[in-house]
Amino acid sequence: MVLYIMKIIIKSPTVAYLEDYKTEEISFIKKQLTYEDGKILEQLKRHRRKTWWQQRDPYSFSQHEEILKDQLFECVLKKDSNGYWIRPASIPYIKDIDFELVNKISYPSLNPIAWHSQPEFNPYGYQSDSVSRLLKIKHGNIALPTGCGKSFILVLLTKEIGKDVVVVTPSKAIFKELYVEFQTRFGKHMVGGYGDGKKDIKKPITIAIGKSITMVKKNTEAYDFFKNKKALLVDESHTWGANTLENVCHGVLKDVPYRLFVSATQTRGDGTVKLLQSIIGKTVLEMSIEEAINKKYLCPLKFAVINTFSPSTINKRDPLECKREHFLYNENIAQTSAKIANASWNVKNESTLILVEELRQIEMLVKYLKVPFTYIHSSSKKEAEVYGLQKIDMQKEIEKFNNGEAKVLIGTRAIATGTNLYPTHNTINWMGGSSEIITKQGAMGRSTRWIKEKYKPFHKEKTHTKIWDFEVEGISILKNQLKRRVKYYQETGETVRFI
Repeated sequence: MVLYIMKIIIKSPTVAYLEDYKTEEISFIKKQLTYEDGKILEQLKRHRRKTWWQQRDPYSFSQHEEILKDQLFECVLKKDSNGYWIRPASIPYIKDIDFELVNKISYPSLNPIAWHSQPEFNPYGYQSDSVSRLLKIKHGNIALPTGCGKSFILVLLTKEIGKDVVVVTPSKAIFKELYVEFQTRFGKHMVGGYGDGKKDIKKPITIAIGKSITMVKKNTEAYDFFKNKKALLVDESHTWGANTLENVCHGVLKDVPYRLFVSATQTRGDGTVKLLQSIIGKTVLEMSIEEAINKKYLCPLKFAVINTFSPSTINKRDPLECKREHFLYNENIAQTSAKIANASWNVKNESTLILVEELRQIEMLVKYLKVPFTYIHSSSKKEAEVYGLQKIDMQKEIEKFNNGEAKVLIGTRAIATGTNLYPTHNTINWMGGSSEIITKQGAMGRSTRWIKEKYKPFHKEKTHTKIWDFEVEGISILKNQLKRRVKYYQETGETVRFI
């Protein structure tokens, strides 16, 4: 039922002004576009537990509390000297209002480019469909499970759009993979990189790291280069920090007309979904992980949760401190994980991925592993040396695992998103927590790829991946976190087995 009628003038790809409105209509929109920032809420909860501060200095305690309360709620409806405005991407998410839209954005024509090295395979139907729907809407997103070839969709989009495309990634690992893939498909003369020590702004196609884009200064050659792009393509949009993604898309790239986003899921765990929506626009195609597995696009997953206990008797009320004390630093989990990895190779010739949160966990595992292994982290050389570890080349270590030289790969969040790992017969989730993004993009997402043809000679055939998790007895906080992870596992349609 339409309650209101309003006119919206889309002035640019990131600004749309409201016209012919009434006060109650503004209040109605404001209510829909206001969100509670989960990170600020968590800071507020932690602050209120600091009774020592409240007793010692109640005035400064109250002042800080008020500052956090003022930051708790944000709205993507804004007002300036010209009136109320929103991001055009938010328009599809406003309900019960009939809009008269006037779009003043000028969209350059598409000029498809030729392959330098044509793919040796044809796109799946959903990949071709994703490209056509995104190009039609011009500002929108798709949500496909990890392993469904979103990188190839970015390649196909770029081929159809032509020159003046910038593809922005959230991490160095994804940047490196896309940089190589795009140069392979379109040629080194066509593809430049911006980030990770590269500042090539002379090529028609640019692969960039988001953080590097946020550091581009006005009145520089780089600024002029990026602001005049035809298309902005963003990978893994939901994994970005909300403010970082906004700075990327609404900073130097704010006037780029084509704005297309791909990710495994277009949601966030920190309450800032409405901010994300104001950046990525309408979802034009999505697929569940269960559907992708049933259609054989992804490798099936099976789940086992091992019952264990914590050697520590220290009581931690804070969820993060509790997780660290009884889950991440749990020697029993370290030993069990190593036993699974050792036996998987020695008995079954199966490779194992172990996902961890901290360097200390890698140190704990190393002393128990009896088969060839490697590890990946993003910490500095100085930080790594504290735990007897080395600073590593991420791509080289990933290749060691993929080509069978290493039978076990231990990885932090540096590889939990967007990294292509193929021989994951077993994945051990020693990251824990209750985050939907970390669970789905981490343990589940790293496990769904079939073994690539070029790696098949080095590995046993893969019919499914078994994901191992842990239930720590007697710790209610950890039990609640596990319940959330189990819920995500069950979305595949599989039953989770408790051992």
